[in-house]
Amino acid sequence: MGSSLNRGVIRMNRVAICLSIAGIALAACGSKQDPQTAQGQSAKAAAPADPIAQMARAVGNGKPGAAVEIRYEFSGKPTIGSPSELQIAFIPHAGVDSMEIVINGMDGVTLSGTQIANFADVEPQKPYIHTVSVLPDRNGVFYLSVVVTTQIGNQNLSRVFSVPFAVGNVPAQEKPAPQTDASGEAVQPAKAKETTRPG
Repeated sequence: MGSSLNRGVIRMNRVAICLSIAGIALAACGSKQDPQTAQGQSAKAAAPADPIAQMARAVGNGKPGAAVEIRYEFSGKPTIGSPSELQIAFIPHAGVDSMEIVINGMDGVTLSGTQIANFADVEPQKPYIHTVSVLPDRNGVFYLSVVVTTQIGNQNLSRVFSVPFAVGNVPAQEKPAPQTDASGEAVQPAKAKETTRPG
């Protein structure tokens, strides 16, 4: 009687041990799937693409040490007699304390809105947005000149950029007269002219 009871207890202990091992194995399998599930949820919750990164650059690669980067985007394709909103993002690099912006049009284009803007105590790599309205009166290729004066320490650094855009069906070989700055020097759309003066 006692021996059969002992055998029954041993069998129950074996069953309990087997169930414990099985439970541990299932828990381990479940824990292996958690990182994948978390990764999938994190991918779904990923932030949308940076809208500034989708904008066109007002300059090419630029020269080393450029104090500011400019990107721009039209609300729609510019057309004769219909104003289009032009959004310009000014992105200062490290060391820039403030920015002064002046936007100029050219013959055949009327600008509306504030064409001068000032940004004080700017933060590096933070975009500062300014918007103007562009109204062309004929077809062609045009440039808007954007003069950015940055204050770095006790010096002011001026750069002249160009924002090109086309109105209507312009032949690929057509080249507009280059936009010029206040000194009469041509402004290139993919380059910037830089001058330095004491603050």
